[in-house]
Amino acid sequence: MTTAVHTGYASPVSLLAVWENDGKGPLREFLVLGRTTDLPFLEADAVPRARALGARVAILGDAGHAPHEAVDVRSAGRGYLHGVASCHGAFHPKLALLLGDDACRVAIGSGDPTPSGWGADGEPWTVVATDDGASHPLLADLADWLEALPDAVAMTPWWADHLRHLAELLTVLHCEAPPTDTEGPEVELAHNLRTPLIDRLPERPVDELRLYAPVVDSSGELLRLLRERMSPAEITLGIQRRRSRYDSDGVRRAFEGHPAARVRELPENRTRHGKLVEWRVGDTWHTLTGSPDLTRAALARAVGDATGATAEGPARNCELAVIAHDTAPLLPDEGPVRPVRELTGSTVTPGDATERPPALVLLGVREDGFLLEAVLGRRPAGREVTVEISTDGGAPGSWHPIGPIPADRDTGTFPWTGAPGAAVRASCLLADGTHVASAAAFLYDPEGCAPRGAAGTVPRLSGDHTADELFRDPAAARRFEQDVTRLRELGATDAATRAAGPGAAYATVADCLRALGPALTELAFGPLASDLPRLPQAPAARRRQTAELLAADAEDETSEASPDPETEEGTSALPDSAREQARAWIAGLARRLAAEAGDDTADRARPWSVPTTLLITALHLRLLAAGAWDENDYGWRPVTADLLHALDAADDDVPDEQRRRLDAVTAVCVSLLGLHGDLEGPDGDPLAAAAWRLGRDAVARAEPEHAADLWLPPGRRGAPVATEADVEALAKRARDVPDPVAEAHRALEAAHVGATYENGVWELAGEFSNPQAACAKAVTVLAALRPGPVLARAHARGTGVPCFMAWSRPLLVRQRGRQWTAFRITAPATPLATFQSAAPRPTAQGDEARRGLGPLLDEAGLDPVSVFLHLQQIPGAR
Repeated sequence: MTTAVHTGYASPVSLLAVWENDGKGPLREFLVLGRTTDLPFLEADAVPRARALGARVAILGDAGHAPHEAVDVRSAGRGYLHGVASCHGAFHPKLALLLGDDACRVAIGSGDPTPSGWGADGEPWTVVATDDGASHPLLADLADWLEALPDAVAMTPWWADHLRHLAELLTVLHCEAPPTDTEGPEVELAHNLRTPLIDRLPERPVDELRLYAPVVDSSGELLRLLRERMSPAEITLGIQRRRSRYDSDGVRRAFEGHPAARVRELPENRTRHGKLVEWRVGDTWHTLTGSPDLTRAALARAVGDATGATAEGPARNCELAVIAHDTAPLLPDEGPVRPVRELTGSTVTPGDATERPPALVLLGVREDGFLLEAVLGRRPAGREVTVEISTDGGAPGSWHPIGPIPADRDTGTFPWTGAPGAAVRASCLLADGTHVASAAAFLYDPEGCAPRGAAGTVPRLSGDHTADELFRDPAAARRFEQDVTRLRELGATDAATRAAGPGAAYATVADCLRALGPALTELAFGPLASDLPRLPQAPAARRRQTAELLAADAEDETSEASPDPETEEGTSALPDSAREQARAWIAGLARRLAAEAGDDTADRARPWSVPTTLLITALHLRLLAAGAWDENDYGWRPVTADLLHALDAADDDVPDEQRRRLDAVTAVCVSLLGLHGDLEGPDGDPLAAAAWRLGRDAVARAEPEHAADLWLPPGRRGAPVATEADVEALAKRARDVPDPVAEAHRALEAAHVGATYENGVWELAGEFSNPQAACAKAVTVLAALRPGPVLARAHARGTGVPCFMAWSRPLLVRQRGRQWTAFRITAPATPLATFQSAAPRPTAQGDEARRGLGPLLDEAGLDPVSVFLHLQQIPGAR
């Protein structure tokens, strides 16, 4: 079925809500185009909703119109693809595209993706909806436009690839669609990539012409061209006296001598941002709506070639519109009407005529292995440009140069690795001494922005549970246990999901919001879940429950204002009637998780293993704080140890944000086990010592702020709880080694290996007949000293060809000559044993393997540039 709805006044966000509520299945792609793209606004609403439906989100705006500051942007580059386009004029199309397996929604209108453009202003949209594999002629035209757009305006190569990928998907949908009837008016796509939009208007007399746009050509030239082309018997120009941008002199000149030219002054109760050219022939109305204002740059000129026409000549916007036939008139019949000759005043300011595109444009940045690639769209002629990266999200004073782009190039690559989403900008010193800087771009991570598990494929618990309900209601606890078992048995078998890259086969925090509900998701992920934008609307069946939870929260706030003297520390003590049941229940869950952790037979990724393990561990920690065990009852310690084994069993491919939470929760568990026994030494407590050996690496990486929700006050006397100070001290203990370099030298000498330490790399002395075995021996010895990655290099006897290894269990990255290879070595195996016994099978090769080195360098706190340059010093090293 195909439907075209012309000029529906609704935000494209409503299309996401309808897609979800109507059960359209997985959403694969969500594309947003606009001139002004307010990223914080989109991140608070559209992005999390689309990501929760499973979509890859891509947002493209004009290079000179970013209303946000870089520090306010949270997930560009790492959660969605963001970029800018540049042309000699404004990049001005307004488009939202939703593409699923057999359904599609296209919205073309006049509103930018901002709070006003997608909400407050009166913005008409034309929406074409197709279902059940059907198509519409407009989709084929849109595919052609997306295919041609990268050749007409400047953008990064990866954005060009993405738009052409979408064009291919639309083409396939259209070519394979069955015949179907179309409901609604006849609509067709119109754009100005090759010819001006005015050429799509009739070049013959019409009975009536009505016009409106918030911006009217101050010279009146565009109005004159429309009058001459269409020879209307009647003309009506709509304006808002205080909100429209017009000049009365230009309007009067354009319509001078016309006997039926008039102005309608529309009400000022809200901004009318829609663009409209509508004409009547006989009794039939036709309209052109979309992005173009009533200016020559929008309607009377074509875009032209982006690389050959960006510096000279008049402005040429990139516009997108829809022409509809046999429609109802759209210009409101509201407000006074008067002859054009009576129009006075002007709202045009001097700045409107002198507005210029930015002198320096950074189109985008992405990471490719060790290299960061930056692409410029516009630059001052003959001037070298410096690329800078921010260490603090674009905050003032946090920018550091990483390299120059010469005056004769528009692309630069630099030996640098940064966190996905890092803010990057370009800067330049002009000939007159003026310093200019581009707007920030955000480091693009294709894996993080890949499509995710879609709403239709995300399982859900059978009910919305809270921790208190699970502790006190045995029936709810049994249902929860059954649901968790079902979740943990689900495997990621979808090939497309696995092909999306590391981490794509794992449930995201957004997935968990849907599967576990907000209360349990916050238990599992703590601050990570609190930082996630909420979906704007809960499913209808759960709104009443949400309201009840909010009411309960309000009661909790009231009770906190007047604490019960018996529980003045703020944590509810578990009633005696529920303690025994809760202890048995959590101990059974922990044993099951520990048993699964020891099962190495599973050959599929388990998307829900990490979230459910974190959730059950958080429930256990709350039971401890609530006093489920008596003061002298240490039966909780084996339960904690079981959960620690389950936490340690998590794959190293889990998303980084979940890994940080795992490390922090592990540190809390080890801290608790250390309350009643030494972690090391001859008098060490066996359970605590085993926990220390198992979790020391994670404790060393742990950042206490990722467990801020677990600093729980005791609800009963003697209830075991961890504090932030405990975890900080434990993490420092795990990281601290007295003079680690000297200790490493001693360990290597004891193993009969001589080495020097340079730029974070252990350079083995001498040459070796088997440099690979020498490297494997060195990293094995060094890794046994302290947690964290170790790097070593040895050279072949005679040829001097180096072998380099970086090791942090389970990942080992190796470079032999110019060949990069990665291996996965799980306990109890070591690199020494692995490479001495036989040649292991690699898990990745080439650039894919080399990219694995970046996270190891980050974890080790090493400067990627220094390491990269160090490896370059030896001939033959890449």
